[in-house]
Amino acid sequence: MGADGVRWRLSGGVRLGHDPVRDVKVLLHPEGVLLLNATGAAVVALCDGHTDVSGIVKRLSRTYEPVVAQDVRSFLARLAERRLIEPARAPRARGPEQGDG
Repeated sequence: MGADGVRWRLSGGVRLGHDPVRDVKVLLHPEGVLLLNATGAAVVALCDGHTDVSGIVKRLSRTYEPVVAQDVRSFLARLAERRLIEPARAPRARGPEQGDG
């Protein structure tokens, strides 16, 4: 699976929130708070474990123009370096030995 096929999700202990004082979206994590601009918040909201990087770029292009795919990849890489997001595990396929019950 290429880099654009990775499905990201928030790491354990990390969640997307809202700072009412600053009226901005924030990424809350054990070490602190990361303030997000509108585009960053949109990217993080799509880190749902189901949407791959190509899908994130495609969805953002409906609202923001132009969306530069490399900027999205770089932002995701920085979040991953800080361990704020992690690759979602692919759901296991049900084999015949697992049956339906």
